Amino acid sequence: MKKISFDEEELYVIAVFEPATRAGTISLMEEVLPEVKEDPDMYNLLFSTLEKLKQVTDEVFESLDLDSCREDLEMESEDDE
Repeated sequence: MKKISFDEEELYVIAVFEPATRAGTISLMEEVLPEVKEDPDMYNLLFSTLEKLKQVTDEVFESLDLDSCREDLEMESEDDE
């Protein structure tokens, strides 16, 4: 089985969805995907991340380091205020 790895942008996309579970994150991303169809870059990023999430196990999902991504996103949000 080929090892699936997520790049930094994909990890940030996952973190934006505040994932509790892999299945929940997949579901949320599938809901949003049609909404970003007009933005090819965002659509492709979301689609590739979604496809990778479908291929990994829950254990792999839970081992992703999303905390640092969340912290970065929170800092960016505070800077925007």
